[in-house]
Amino acid sequence: MSGIDDPARMVSEFYRSVFYRIENPTLIIGPEFVVRDANPAAATFLGCDDPDEVVGTHVQEIVVDEDVIAAVAERVSRDDRWTGEVRIRTFDSRIYFGKGSAVPVEADDGDQYIVGLFTDLTQRRRHTRSLKVLNRVLRHNIRNEVNVLLGHVELLREYVGAEGEESLDAMSETLRDLIDRADVARELETTIRGNDRDVLSSVDLTARLERAVRTAEATLDATFEYDPDGSVAVIADEAVGTMLDEVLENAVEHNDADRPRVRVTTTVDEDEAVVRVADNGPGVPPGDRDRIFGREEIDQTHHGQGFGLFFVDQVMMNYGGQIEVDESDLGGAEFRLRFPRAR
Repeated sequence: MSGIDDPARMVSEFYRSVFYRIENPTLIIGPEFVVRDANPAAATFLGCDDPDEVVGTHVQEIVVDEDVIAAVAERVSRDDRWTGEVRIRTFDSRIYFGKGSAVPVEADDGDQYIVGLFTDLTQRRRHTRSLKVLNRVLRHNIRNEVNVLLGHVELLREYVGAEGEESLDAMSETLRDLIDRADVARELETTIRGNDRDVLSSVDLTARLERAVRTAEATLDATFEYDPDGSVAVIADEAVGTMLDEVLENAVEHNDADRPRVRVTTTVDEDEAVVRVADNGPGVPPGDRDRIFGREEIDQTHHGQGFGLFFVDQVMMNYGGQIEVDESDLGGAEFRLRFPRAR
């Protein structure tokens, strides 16, 4: 019996050993929602060399969504367990999506603590979303445009020589558009599914926006107005450049003005950076503002504006932001891209 002189100490050491061997990131959180202990998996996941570097961190610096923290607090106050989806921010501002669980435990001194465990589902989530995206592309955009192409092929049967030039031009234009959208779809698939652990990080939005405007000025027949005011970092990834290109191209492509005009501005507050792209085109009717992003089902009588805005909407959701459209004081549409700021 000499090995069981202090049973309470043995139990404490046993649970501590289990805690440190758990492969999932796990935290011990105090009543004030401050980390009291972290296992090595949590330290590595958050970007630290030692678990002690995590101790003392407030949970709000790790858990992205405050409503999740509130839900956990409400559950544990009733001595109940919480499980659900959660986004975790690492110490270098990378964002991971997964499933979290929080279990209330009472210490020997009577204080209540929370054991929080996280399972990373980032790659699985993005793979699932990419399959949904590609399915929608096949069902809507590609199918509709192939039907356009087939219609012109039928028209060609009735024409010979120069009389068929108009149909040939239409075929060529449709094919080029189809190829462009297929390229965007491929990039979206790569963005969402990613490689190994494709995660979000801090990106210089100002630099990416300046590059997109310069490209648009060189390739699109329109007047662009943009005066950057300082640098701002947001949560994003490499797809942000392509996404900004799509928004600027959309402002010109659907513009029926004699001289398309596009104004780009950025506003910043404590939580988000908002990019506004305003044009002098025909605008977007209120009833079409969800449909152009592919948020509503598309049929033969109601069409979206192609795959580009659907791509933008999906990427912005992936960033934890959103895109909106309203009327512009230039007379057309104003697209607002809301990015969460990097801390």
